[in-house]
This record gives sequence, structure tokens and C-alpha cells, in this order.
Amino acid sequence: MRAYYTLRHLLRSHEVTLYALASKPNSHWQSHHPDLPGLEQKSFQMAKTAFVWNGAGAFFSGLPLQVKLYQCPDLVQKLDADIRSGALDLLFVHLIRMAEYARPYSHLPRILDMADSIYQHYSRMRKIWWSPRWVGARMDRNRVRRYEAEVPRWFDSVLIHTEEDLEWVRKQSGATNLTQSLMGVDADEYAFREGPYDSRRIIYCSKLDYLPNADAAIYFATRIFPLVRRRLPDAQFSVVGFNPPRSVRELARIPGVEVRANVLDVRQEMSNAAVSVAPVRFGAGIQNKILQSLSMGIPVVATPFAARPFGEPASSPLLTAESPQDFADHVVRVLDDPQYRMQLARAGRKLIEAHFQWEQVLAPLDRILEGLAEKRFEARQC
Repeated sequence: MRAYYTLRHLLRSHEVTLYALASKPNSHWQSHHPDLPGLEQKSFQMAKTAFVWNGAGAFFSGLPLQVKLYQCPDLVQKLDADIRSGALDLLFVHLIRMAEYARPYSHLPRILDMADSIYQHYSRMRKIWWSPRWVGARMDRNRVRRYEAEVPRWFDSVLIHTEEDLEWVRKQSGATNLTQSLMGVDADEYAFREGPYDSRRIIYCSKLDYLPNADAAIYFATRIFPLVRRRLPDAQFSVVGFNPPRSVRELARIPGVEVRANVLDVRQEMSNAAVSVAPVRFGAGIQNKILQSLSMGIPVVATPFAARPFGEPASSPLLTAESPQDFADHVVRVLDDPQYRMQLARAGRKLIEAHFQWEQVLAPLDRILEGLAEKRFEARQC
């Protein structure tokens, strides 16, 4: 989502060529996008065997697995040929996973949209750290820490979503080229709705094959929702999202819980809910599920971790709760008090309009690009 809206923003005043890895041939995914006019797309297919080979090679490399996995010789060759031909004026890199592609080209202006600190993400996973699924993460953690301390030096500017991650990277790297750039939401696409809704429906909407999101769904369904049902026996909890693992699908066995997988447009599901929950206990960055809910006027109850990027609890329209009982109390109050719900809904939309629309979020990028263009012009004049 971040990459898509950044592309759309850049194309208003720049020519953009997208170099991207793909798991399928061009014919399966590369198409004209009417809202991305003029975008030139160059995709490079990587088969599963290439990822396996790169993963094995990571054991003998100093690079983090997060970076080594995405090495593609065809992309390297094509990018190098285009740079040598003078076709590109600036390199914009999305995530540290692609940073190696820009590393050799110090003569070009370079921007890294780092987004989040992967090391910080690993550090927050202590609850499941000894799960067999995370053997690779445990092995990769120290490499990622060293890499994130080094990589800002290769770029003229680095964008990071949250103040917490930005300060950590600054402390590790000593970099002075870091800029906070929040996640955003399309306030027109996720429009405010005052229409009818189900006064007993709770929704959790997310990409469910991402471990922090799956953990959050299971945590709410098993620890918090039973407390809600004791007071409101007709309450319903809807888990909506992409590719739920078996552990999430099995939540549908709990009375009052439904799991809706791979819904193409989640807005209708969201608009029918009385309250949205974000019981996320670890992870990184700013939660899209919160941005979208607030934009549509759906009150949000969140853990302190998920609510942190949205300001201090005293001034934020998000309701925050640490314990399952406090979380359930907030949910019940929203379900039971329509006036209180509308008060929260309007405050949430106001927050989105003030700080989290894409034009506002990407304004720092515009200033960075203008500054780099001025420097390059001055250098040519000398």
C-alpha cells in the first residue's frame, strides 16, 4: 500500500520506472493502471528455487536473510545498464530488502523508504521467540541490527514511519539524514459513514498470514471476547482478512466468532461493525487497520503498542487497554452507548484528516526531492 500511494504521488510530477521482483511472469501481473499514468514497469521473475538458493547462501554471507533472499542477478544487470545509459536521475528504494541494489551508485541521489526497523520487530517477538517457525529470525537478528546501523550511510535521506523506530536507528547508526514519514490512508476511499451498523458486531481486519496479526486475532478471540460475551451474550466477533492460517480459521469454532477469508473489498465488512479492535502485541510500524477504521468513523480499541503512533492516550481518539478485562470494558461501552460511539467516530475521522492523509504523509518526500534537485543543479553549474 505504501509503495502504491508513493508511486501515485511521484507520478504527478516525475517520470518513474518501477523495478520489481515477481513470483510470476509479466503476463500474469503487469498491466496498465489508469491511476498510475506513465509508469514504466520492469519486473524480474524469481522462482521458489531462487529463494531457496538465496536462503542457503545467506548462511555463508554477511548479509541478513531479509536482504539476501531478494537478490536477483537479472535485476542487477538491467538496473546497472539503465544507470550507465543515463536513464535515471535518482534511486528510490522501498525497504532495506532492496538496499543492496542501490549501494554501488554513490554518484546518484538515493532515498530509502526504510518504513520500520526489522530488528525492533524481532525484539518485540519475545512471547513467541522460541517457536520453531522463528529459528531463522533468531539467527538473523544480529545481522539485521548491524545492517540497519550501516545502511543509512549509503543514502541521502531515509524515511521511517514511527518516531520510536527513527530514534532507535539514529542511536545505532549516528545518522542525521533520517526523516519521519507516517503511513497514510486514502480518506476518500475509506469515507466517513454515519449509516446503519450492527450494534453488536466487533471486527478485526488484517493480513492474517502475518504472525503479529494472527496472534492478535487469537488473543482477542480466546482471552478478551469471552469477557465481552459474559456481559453481552449476543456480541459477534468477525475476523476478516487475507490468507488466514489454520490457527485463525479454527477460531470459528468459538460461539459468536466468524472468520471471513480473502474478502476483495473490506469496506463493506468494516462499515457494518460497531467497533474495530487492534489487539496487536508485537510487530512494527503503524497499523493500516487502525487508519482505515478511524477514517470510516469506526471507533478503535487497541493495545498500547498498536496505539502508540497515534499520540498520547489522553489526547487520542483511540481507546487503549493493557489487560483483557480493560480491553473488554472499552469494547462493551462502545457497543452499549451509541452517543459515545459517535463521539469517538468523529474524533477519529478528525485525526485522520489532520495528520494521516497521503498528501500530508508524503510532503516530507517532496521537500527532500526538491532539495536533492537543487543540489544536483548547483553541482552542474560549478
